[in-house]
Amino acid sequence: MLPTGRVFDTVRVSAAIVHAAAQSGDSGAVGAYLARVLDGPVIHDAYDTSVWYYALVPPGSCAHHRAPDATLLGPDPTWLGVPAVHRTARPGVYWLLPPRHRADHCAPAGVDEVIHHGRHRITEWGPGPGGPDLDTIERGCRDLLDGSADHAHDLAAATESTLRARGYLMLLLPVLEDAEARIPSDAPARSRVLLAVTDAKRQLDLATREANPTRQYAHVRRLVDCCHGCVKLLRELDAQAPAR
Repeated sequence: MLPTGRVFDTVRVSAAIVHAAAQSGDSGAVGAYLARVLDGPVIHDAYDTSVWYYALVPPGSCAHHRAPDATLLGPDPTWLGVPAVHRTARPGVYWLLPPRHRADHCAPAGVDEVIHHGRHRITEWGPGPGGPDLDTIERGCRDLLDGSADHAHDLAAATESTLRARGYLMLLLPVLEDAEARIPSDAPARSRVLLAVTDAKRQLDLATREANPTRQYAHVRRLVDCCHGCVKLLRELDAQAPAR
């Protein structure tokens, strides 16, 4: 266990973002992509329920990453489980890209690029501060369900669909949390938003590793249902908002 904020900070990035940016979930392809873009050490934790990549960056950099799908661990110390340098493969937490020397770091601009491209490939952001494009997310969710019958026995396709559905929900969650913060405590809609936030976090915390593609697709359907509910609620809130 090593503390962040001293020799390094860490940006924790969801597998949904990284795999979308690399356009692959294969560890070899992902490693080659991150080596080219980040040029620094990366830890892969595929056994955590949320499945994360950890990019080690210079202390004090990347403070702008504060979203659920990509967040900075530091400068306030966070104790990070760091594998031994020789651990470069599963099982367990391992170095996808091991450090080459003590002061080795990922390029902050490269981290920004991975996160930007990953989010863009999952869905298109709407203009300005309004958040993600709800129509695009809704279409993407429909596409995931429409394709499920074609890949009923394809575990790789089921896993990829899970990552995409999680990516959509990760984009919706901060918008819901922002709505929760703005709604008065006595407003009737507040309880619905609180329930939606709780359900979204619960779905994101559920394990995604499943050897049975049918069960994996059942998880996709739960994620998609949650996304549809969040989209419907956000549209209702937008319709009720006073004109500016």
